Amino acid sequence: MTAEPASASGPAVPAGERAPRAVQPLWLQVALAVLFGLFYAYDVWEVVESLVQILSLGLTFEVIGWVIMVVAMLAPLALFAAAFAIGRGRSIPIAMLAYLTGLAVSGALFSTFTVLLGVSGAIAVPA
Repeated sequence: MTAEPASASGPAVPAGERAPRAVQPLWLQVALAVLFGLFYAYDVWEVVESLVQILSLGLTFEVIGWVIMVVAMLAPLALFAAAFAIGRGRSIPIAMLAYLTGLAVSGALFSTFTVLLGVSGAIAVPA
């Protein structure tokens, strides 16, 4: 096997192999997951709050309305899990970028589901 010459940035790495990644401390990865997890939990809470407010006004949901609300409630959890899986074992900036992207998608989905509730006639006024 041939090895690339050593450079100022580090030791020689055999051709075809990657240089080992710097391992991030576990406490830093956990702290990042907890910090962003709070934002994702807030997104879930927004859906629960909307659900409670709509029901407290005496309105009900059609079947499609319940489906939209359940999907809206599960979406932030799934996006957090995806961001956690993508960011796990990567550098801190990449993990932060994964979490931020998931939050942006979660916010866009919440807005879309809110509009979809109104447009689809998913909220019914009891007679």
